[in-house]
Amino acid sequence: MRKLIAFLLFLLTVGQGATAQEVSGQQMPLPNEELHQLAPNVELRPITPTYSDILMMKALSSSELLATPNMPIVPMPFAIAQPLVYGYDASHSETASMEVSKNLRLTATGAYRSYIGLMDVQSVGGGVQYSLGGMTVQGALAANRYLYYGRVFTQYGVSGQLSYSFNPNLALTIFGTYYNTNPFFSMAAFPFVPTTSYGGYMTVGNRSFYVNLGVERRFNAFEHKMETVPIITPAFKISNKVTIELPLGDLTKHLIEEILIKSGPHRR
Repeated sequence: MRKLIAFLLFLLTVGQGATAQEVSGQQMPLPNEELHQLAPNVELRPITPTYSDILMMKALSSSELLATPNMPIVPMPFAIAQPLVYGYDASHSETASMEVSKNLRLTATGAYRSYIGLMDVQSVGGGVQYSLGGMTVQGALAANRYLYYGRVFTQYGVSGQLSYSFNPNLALTIFGTYYNTNPFFSMAAFPFVPTTSYGGYMTVGNRSFYVNLGVERRFNAFEHKMETVPIITPAFKISNKVTIELPLGDLTKHLIEEILIKSGPHRR
């Protein structure tokens, strides 16, 4: 009984000490550093996610499943925000739009995303959209701020998009985004950090089902080079508010590379 009481008091003390820590002015040690302090003689090897893990994280990121929409933004400066390792999901976002004229619209967005145990992301942006007949032109400015284990990184970007609808079943879209920096934090954070990219695609289909087919050039922050990825995205519209998109470009690229490697001259 005494051992049980002592153990419970120990857990309570550790919990209170962890809650009392703050982000402000504190360098949070990386998980590997903490493990090395506990076991200095043990060789630590990073766990690299598989390609399917990366694809899944990219899909979750692009579909906004990790953010809770339609919630007011509450200012949460990094200086007073609680470390993620001690908190729960605090993601929220909001969009404000104003129609200046029949063809001109202004949009402002803001978001706070909390990837539990990984990093915090604050994003703000403003955009303008102009439509004339079947043509739509969009431009936007964005700023992303990352808190990754006590370190803060800021990323600024400018983007543009031109779309033209030939008829209700066929449209063309050209897009491009440039960031002043393309940081690489880790393989776990890699899918959630946008990078410089440009490309174009055709949209073929109707209101219930359509497919985006094209190509994209984007910067790979891990390999420090531009890479070409096909755009193959079938989409199913379930209702006026729900549309399911399946981005298959990365998977197609991976399958083609596997086939070329197996059929190459170095095959066994």
